[in-house]
Amino acid sequence: MTMPKCEICGMEVIKVTECSQCESKFCDECGDLKRKLCYDCVGWEDEADDESDADVDDWDDGWDSNGPN
Repeated sequence: MTMPKCEICGMEVIKVTECSQCESKFCDECGDLKRKLCYDCVGWEDEADDESDADVDDWDDGWDSNGPN
């Protein structure tokens, strides 16, 4: 009987979990088991959170009514 292989690190492991976002099969070292997200998708989710927190008024910093400061 062959052991399952983690699609993130490539190691043969006892158990893999399927990512709820991309459906990759990952081991307990390569993802968040509680959220069922592989580290690739955890990174994307964290990045999306960072972007949503960005201040949209930053585009006009450094400008006044006469142009750039």
